[in-house]
Amino acid sequence: MSTPRETDETPDFERGLFVRDKVGKEFAAVGSSGALVSLVMTQGFAMLFIVPVVVFFGLRNLAGVAVFYAGLVSGVLGVVIVILGIVMLRSVNRSDGGTKGGGFFRDESDSRYRVRAVIPPKRRSVRVMRWVEAAVYAEMRDEEPVRADELEMVRGGFDPIIVRPWFGIKRGRAFWWTAVVCGLVCTLGMLQLLSLIMGGWGAMLKSSGMMGYAMTGAAMVSGLVCAELIWPVYVRLVPGRLDLFHYGFLGSGEPEVETHDLKLKGVCVDFGSYTIAIEPERPAGEPLPALVQAKRWPHGQTLPEGYMPRYVCVALVVGRRELAQRVIQAARTDEATPGVSETELGG
Repeated sequence: MSTPRETDETPDFERGLFVRDKVGKEFAAVGSSGALVSLVMTQGFAMLFIVPVVVFFGLRNLAGVAVFYAGLVSGVLGVVIVILGIVMLRSVNRSDGGTKGGGFFRDESDSRYRVRAVIPPKRRSVRVMRWVEAAVYAEMRDEEPVRADELEMVRGGFDPIIVRPWFGIKRGRAFWWTAVVCGLVCTLGMLQLLSLIMGGWGAMLKSSGMMGYAMTGAAMVSGLVCAELIWPVYVRLVPGRLDLFHYGFLGSGEPEVETHDLKLKGVCVDFGSYTIAIEPERPAGEPLPALVQAKRWPHGQTLPEGYMPRYVCVALVVGRRELAQRVIQAARTDEATPGVSETELGG
């Protein structure tokens, strides 16, 4: 099913929806939000190569299994890991529709719409496209009510949604220093354990190529997971509003709350990487600004200061497609934004 075409010469800027299949310049400044998810998944895949190595030496040194059988079991396990890793990466990594990250972003948007969605071909299931059809055309036709279980409501309310966007929010220096320290500590502990299983450091050095690749992934993933656990961030979504709760060390203290009014700000949701771009408020019909050269290395194209969106990647959230659809619904609702606590996540 193709993307619905424009049928109104003067679309509703406030609640209309524009749909395309390629990422535009809204995501030129995405940076670590979203890219970090791909990094974690890729390095996590690399880390899994430790498993067949550990199994082989564990069977040889701890259980006394013959080399042939230990190698057979480890080989089969390695093949399974490769297949599962490829499936995992294909399901999580973004589809840019030909636009390369850090390259040249074309103006794929229609600035007459405040709310936009990017749905690449690989995400265009029948169910998703039924929702798109309803979201674009429901106000123009008189048909039986759409099914709420397929989220084909154009407007309306829903109960607050609270999720933890793993690796999906741009973080500060404390997070990255924590990741470095924890990564080093976890890696040293893992190396010591492996030396015991593999029968000493000499055996480990003989497998330096594969082990080096796997340990690099282990260091990155373990450090980032620890930092994410130590400095938690949550997303709360209600009709018309999205809040980010930044908690202190191990979730202590009163959170720093970042509130975004989805009824006023521009919202673009990429269903390829499941990244949400919340743009600064702009007058109706004002086009997105032209891209400029970034001041920081590698000096790629980015949006000018004052127009930088807030990016939230929910690729590792359970029910990510439904959440992405709910964000669209929350930005287009004509119901009053419900009252929620300004400082308590569940309030």
